[in-house]
Amino acid sequence: MSAYEDRAETVLDDGRTLAAGAVVVATGVTALTPEHVTWIDAPEGLCPPPLWRARPQDVAGGDAGHAGVGRGAPAVVLGGDRPLGTWLRAHPDAAVHLDVLHPPGDAYKTAELAGDSRVRLYEVDHVTVTPEGDGYRVAGRGSGGGVHEVTTSALFGNIGSRPAVLDGALVSGPDGYCPPAAQRPRVLVAGDLRSARHQRIVTAQGSGAEAVLTHYYAARGLRG
Repeated sequence: MSAYEDRAETVLDDGRTLAAGAVVVATGVTALTPEHVTWIDAPEGLCPPPLWRARPQDVAGGDAGHAGVGRGAPAVVLGGDRPLGTWLRAHPDAAVHLDVLHPPGDAYKTAELAGDSRVRLYEVDHVTVTPEGDGYRVAGRGSGGGVHEVTTSALFGNIGSRPAVLDGALVSGPDGYCPPAAQRPRVLVAGDLRSARHQRIVTAQGSGAEAVLTHYYAARGLRG
């Protein structure tokens, strides 16, 4: 994506270039992976599927067993971010067994899950993920020195999110998000990409309308 005095351009995957008077960027956020946090050691490039995308049968795969893993192994969730509670409420009858390893900073988010018998919560300072057979050996070390270790074929990420920033003309702030006031005149940002505080549906919709109207009024020499 590029911005010029008279236009903005976006290059598509197939090589085509789209040009317009302005571009509204609403790419939102994408899931954090182990490489983005310091409390997880994992093989380079390991990207566990986000829990919020998983079907109950995918998560229950941890209990079904796998060659070299053993039957009865729980599914393991790395991180205690909000989508964990949302997923459990969306699937109240799912027969799953989740071992959730999360840092102390996630404790206030996981408190709402204390009464769900499908979840076992482990507050840890550090986690090591090691491939083993067709699955993974996951070892979490708590602040008191205790270690929780489990081998599973079902590993999911629930670590949090980060801004999905496009290459090119977008200007990122210190936190990685792209504040509207920092952008070039023909680049407008909307939704979650603006800041961490915009991660609400209604707020995101409102900022999209704001971005479009900002360009509409500017193009006509009007004030919004």
